Amino acid sequence: MDIQEVKLNKLDIQNLESKLRLYKYIYFGNKLKYYEEIVKTFGNIIKIRVNENKRKNFEKINEELLLDVNIDQIESSAIFFLILFIFIGIIPSIIISPLYFLLFASLGVLFYILIDYYYIILYNNLNTRKKSQLISLLLLLAIKLRQNPNVEQAILFAAKNINLPLKLDLLRLLRDVYNRKYISASEALIEYSRSWEKNAKFFYIGVMLILSALYDPDKDRRNFQIDKSIEEALDELVNELYEFSREIRSTINLVSMLGITLPVMLLTIFPLASIFLGNIFSPFILFILFDILIPFIAFFSINYAISSKMISIFSEDDIYLFYYLKRKDLTNKLISIASGFSVGILLFFIIFFVIYQYLYKFDVLGVLLSEFFVLLMGLSISLIAFTYYSHYKDLYKSLERIEMDLPPFLLSLSSALNEGYPLEKAMIHVYSKYKGGPIGDFISKIYQNLRMGLSFYDSIFDVRYGALSKIPSSKLRSTMELLYEASSQSPTEASSITGIIAKYFLLISKVKERIKDLVAEDLSQLKSLLRILAPVILGIVSAVGVMVIEILHKLSFQFNQISNLTSLDSNVSQYINSLPNIIFNIFNLNSLITPSSMIIIIGIFNAAIAFVIIYAINSIENSGDKLGFYYYLYKYYIINILMFFIFSTISTIALYMFVHGILNIDYLI
Repeated sequence: MDIQEVKLNKLDIQNLESKLRLYKYIYFGNKLKYYEEIVKTFGNIIKIRVNENKRKNFEKINEELLLDVNIDQIESSAIFFLILFIFIGIIPSIIISPLYFLLFASLGVLFYILIDYYYIILYNNLNTRKKSQLISLLLLLAIKLRQNPNVEQAILFAAKNINLPLKLDLLRLLRDVYNRKYISASEALIEYSRSWEKNAKFFYIGVMLILSALYDPDKDRRNFQIDKSIEEALDELVNELYEFSREIRSTINLVSMLGITLPVMLLTIFPLASIFLGNIFSPFILFILFDILIPFIAFFSINYAISSKMISIFSEDDIYLFYYLKRKDLTNKLISIASGFSVGILLFFIIFFVIYQYLYKFDVLGVLLSEFFVLLMGLSISLIAFTYYSHYKDLYKSLERIEMDLPPFLLSLSSALNEGYPLEKAMIHVYSKYKGGPIGDFISKIYQNLRMGLSFYDSIFDVRYGALSKIPSSKLRSTMELLYEASSQSPTEASSITGIIAKYFLLISKVKERIKDLVAEDLSQLKSLLRILAPVILGIVSAVGVMVIEILHKLSFQFNQISNLTSLDSNVSQYINSLPNIIFNIFNLNSLITPSSMIIIIGIFNAAIAFVIIYAINSIENSGDKLGFYYYLYKYYIINILMFFIFSTISTIALYMFVHGILNIDYLI
């Protein structure tokens, strides 16, 4: 997508630097600004100097991130938070338990890692996103070079039509060419492709083959070699994805272990552990372990195993950047959060006015209210995701339809151009086939603008009135720009270019289908885990945990009754007095976790693990597409939370009543 706020039509050395910094904040958003502000604020309290190896590594990374801080400030702020949390943990460790020192020290280490390595995380995510755009870059270069074998013009064309963040690299490449760092644009492109040789061999092979084809003076042979270069690059990409598909299975096993196996083992023994080691195994520790630590480990493990290796075949059009530039995305987010917050108000009343009085009582009503709390929490998250997705739904579906209709549209247009029609009349000729769809609306908008007196170019590309102004499709924009340039030469040339573009898009679609087949079985397993296995098993585990808690509570109550018989003057009291006191004090009722707390903690854990699994599915299926994540979040989250609510409620109440039935003993004599 060409960002109209910063046009690339008149590039020069001076304005390239400002464009780079502008695009940096557009791509990273507020999270980068907040990170820089935190580092600047706390990085000057204490002064730390890092070693030269770390400094050189940061300088290399910062050439792409362009952070407004230095590595000494980052290291100093990270150590400051580590020391701060250690000091905070000293007081509760003295007053309550030494375990709290370990807890706060762990938080300090976590903050240290996040601050000290956050720029590395940003850099890795940046490279992952760039890798997902490399095929798009190859196609743009090949299409432009077929029309005009000028590498510098091809790079400029790609920079205008490709999305962030790869746009940044192409701008740097142009800057270095203008600064005479490279002898030619070809040398710059070769050097850039070598930087991807290890992580994206398909791109390196494609660039080298395309550039070698340019030495052929015969146009037909040159174009044939360019086409073969794209095919070779795509074949290499598929080979890389075969290995990627095998690695996904180990990720699924990791999710199953962290989401099911580990909780089943720990949650069943936790009630007993809280009885005997109440100072260590408290509900607070259970919450930290299951609702924060395990989901955190699962998320970053999946992020490394999948997101750092995912490859998109053709980068999705960035409609979020489109709305960001129109200042509408923030409004959409606020509306979505407000709708979810309305459900959160209901949660507030349930927690503080109803559930709270039952959290420390063993009452079936408290269990029901806790189940209801977990259900409403999941529904509020689903509502936020659904509301946000709804703002983009029509445009998202329109872009999908454009992607599907674009190859046949181009083939029809190529046929009309080949018959000698100029581009304007050729589009009218094929309009009837696409009337009512987004392509038909696009053509209709062009001719509305022509009747208003705009030129044909402005009817398509004008920032305010052009047909592309409301369609953030980089494919359609780059295609129309090439067609417009080719049509100025002749309809035959435009027909040839149109046919080649359609051929490339069809080739890409075939590769997409092959990749979907590779990961279909793995995606099916993850979706089954999300919708059925995880919520059902965790629901039953919560019921078993409640049953164990209730049994221990009843046994503790009955031991207290037995100990009270010592006041009776009977043989029973003599026998009881002869028993060791430890038998009656074996259960520490005060440290026993309540059923309501147990259900809430497991419910939050189920919601967190569902979030992680949805993130994994979206990373595999949609290459981490943001809107795809929101779509899956509301689509699968509501199923997951309903399954957990149904199985947890039925199982918990059934076992709860069963325990009450077999242990309903009010007296012994």
